[in-house]
Formats: sequence, structure tokens, C-alpha cells
Amino acid sequence: MAAFAVLALLFSGSPTAEALSKGSFYLELKTGCYSANKAPTKSSRWTDTNYKTLYPTGCTDPHHYEVFYIGKIKAKDLNSDAAKKEAGIACDNAAIATLTGQKELPPTLTYGYFFPDPGAEEKKYGKKILCFFRVADPKNDKLTLSIKRTFREVSYV
Repeated sequence: MAAFAVLALLFSGSPTAEALSKGSFYLELKTGCYSANKAPTKSSRWTDTNYKTLYPTGCTDPHHYEVFYIGKIKAKDLNSDAAKKEAGIACDNAAIATLTGQKELPPTLTYGYFFPDPGAEEKKYGKKILCFFRVADPKNDKLTLSIKRTFREVSYV
């Protein structure tokens, strides 16, 4: 059944209803697009503390987050300023590489990152970081709008 769901996702570009209902743990995301809630057309509060379950969605469908880089940092303490600086630099470099040459970007496009909480998450996932794009609501920067399209153009040679 799981193999069928993966094949359906690959061929359709959109997640299955089963995948949407279950959600994904934030540290197990892959590059791609996710909704903060089961209805990606709704705004999502940027300050929501329930960010640890996100719902896969197609990048051409409405979405709140677009994971564009997954990597690891070297900082010893994930709560340190050094870890935040290292994660910020990694996301800066990946964002520049991803967005170079793109046209018609939303003026409120920003990006952020996730990394494990110290303790059990860090023990399981190590120093993993996930960088993501989001579109801030110009009327209320505490809300995230649905991005509605991907910002990457993929060319196959």
C-alpha cells in the first residue's frame, strides 16, 4: 500500500488523500511543498507552536512551506547563536542558488529553517537543518499565506 501511495505521488505530483490526512513530522520532510494545515488555502499563523506536523502537497497547489534545502550543521549546541548563524548561512546560500534567475517572486517571500529540539530529537536526527520558503501576509506578518506555486523552475537536459 505504501509503495502505491509513493507511486501515486510521483505520477500525480500531488499527495494522496491518505498522505494528506496523516501529515509528516517536520524533521522527516523531504524537499518539496507542505501545508501547515489540512486545508492549504487557509492562512497559518507564523507563531503557531504546532509546526511539527506538516501536510505534503503538490508544489503547483496552494502550500505554506517549500522545503528547498536539507543539510547538517556542525555547531555543538543547537540553541547557540553559532548554530543559528551557521543555519542562516547555509539557508542563505541555498536560497540564492535556488532563486537566481527566478521571475515574479512575491514581495513578501522569506525563508526560515527548522532544526531538532535539544534532547530526544537531536539524539535521533543529529544536527539536521531544513530550510524552507514562506510568504508572509503583507497585512499581518504573523500569518503565512499560501504560496500557491513553486519558485523553482526545473529543466531536464
